[in-house]
Amino acid sequence: MPETAMTESVQISIHGKKYSVKSAAFAVDPHEVASLVDSKMQELSKVRGIPSTMDLAILAALNIAQELLELKRKIGESKQESDGRLNDLIRVLEKEVENITP
Repeated sequence: MPETAMTESVQISIHGKKYSVKSAAFAVDPHEVASLVDSKMQELSKVRGIPSTMDLAILAALNIAQELLELKRKIGESKQESDGRLNDLIRVLEKEVENITP
């Protein structure tokens, strides 16, 4: 029989409402995730005065998604820059190795 991973259930709270989150393994603490979403919703509620929880949740999701995509873009740019520098170093080293006479 194939082994099934044990699922863990964690209780979280977002914007005053309790949720149960289940997963076989959490790469990130669900309470930390809930805290981020909750704080983003609280921030938007104070700034925009939006009474609808659904609207707050959607705006929070959009803000968090934008932050995520900006970070991904920055990481991609950093990786390209690092790869370029690494390739430059490899070319310099290859030239130096070619200049060494046995």
